[in-house]
Amino acid sequence: MAASTTTLSKFIAHFRSRKQKPNSQPQPQTTPIDNHPPLNPSPLPLVLPEHQHLLSHHGWTIITIPQPNATDSSFPPHPLQAAYQDLFLAVQSFFDSPDEEKAKWKHRLGTEEGWSKIPGEKEFITLRTLAYTPDVLKAPAKRYWKLMGAHLDSTLGRISISLNLSAEEDSGLRKFVGPCAQMGENEEDKTATMLRIFRYEGWETKVVAEPHSDLGLLSAVVGDVPGLEVWDGNSWIDIERGYIGHQATYTVGRQLERLSNGRYPAGGHRVVSYGAPEPRSCTPSGNPGGVSTSVKRYRHSIVFVLRAHEPVVVECKQLETQITGKWVEPATGVTAGKMYEEIRNKHFNINIGHEEREKQRRNVRGGKAGDRESKSQAAG
Repeated sequence: MAASTTTLSKFIAHFRSRKQKPNSQPQPQTTPIDNHPPLNPSPLPLVLPEHQHLLSHHGWTIITIPQPNATDSSFPPHPLQAAYQDLFLAVQSFFDSPDEEKAKWKHRLGTEEGWSKIPGEKEFITLRTLAYTPDVLKAPAKRYWKLMGAHLDSTLGRISISLNLSAEEDSGLRKFVGPCAQMGENEEDKTATMLRIFRYEGWETKVVAEPHSDLGLLSAVVGDVPGLEVWDGNSWIDIERGYIGHQATYTVGRQLERLSNGRYPAGGHRVVSYGAPEPRSCTPSGNPGGVSTSVKRYRHSIVFVLRAHEPVVVECKQLETQITGKWVEPATGVTAGKMYEEIRNKHFNINIGHEEREKQRRNVRGGKAGDRESKSQAAG
């Protein structure tokens, strides 16, 4: 596996010294977990030992994919890495096409499916089934979904063990995956899970996706140039730019925060532009997209959002252990889909136009007077 020349703890300590602008960071989590027993040891796949604790402490951690020996061309890249590199190439081709061509895949279900564009900020396409996926994206999207879906299913099994829950299929936290691990062929195969791919515009130095947490179980984020920053409780960590060997990032969503009774907090994150990058050749760890940054005008990112399968019924008693404790917000007989709607209604969506976004922001804040500042529903 690739290794860093400095530990992440030193990296975090460096950025904790930076002062943040007012209201520029998520608020601390409020779910009490300090009095609970420690989590069971349960190593997460593709996560180095020194990064294992980050998911339960901060709601995010680093995926480090083993890299081939530069002198041994017979050693193939890891399947996940090969899959996201192919998807990056395909989606760049899609985004480079004229807007009138992309408009054939115009967004529907709000912004939950199809192509959307917010001028001056970003464009993105959200994939839910192959039936509403452009031809150029079908094969690489299906391949990546299959691999990442299986990977996150396995990760939920490890998280279940850490909570003293069963890691068997259809039990513990894995029972909420079901068909979501595969990309459906037809409209009727649609699940709550989605694959969302962004193109952020230009090289101006600015925040391009404001601070938020995702709403699902787990998200996996891969960027082709640095831009993702994560919140460690005190400051922002520009994890993609400053950490050698970084390949992708897990973030915990609000569904998993709820289903784990707060033992895994929702991971706050944002996306920024640092300005034009210095020209350099791409490397497997430094530029996952496989395209020279010297000719690029955008940041692309692939966000796989694993959400709980909507028909599955949540029974908090089945998810309570000595490690989780009794649920702060008990749930009995409610479907995962209904729980998701309740969570979504408490947050605003950063992936809509500015006017509608501000309207949602005002409505959410108006309904949560005295509560902490809300976050959005989408990934960066």
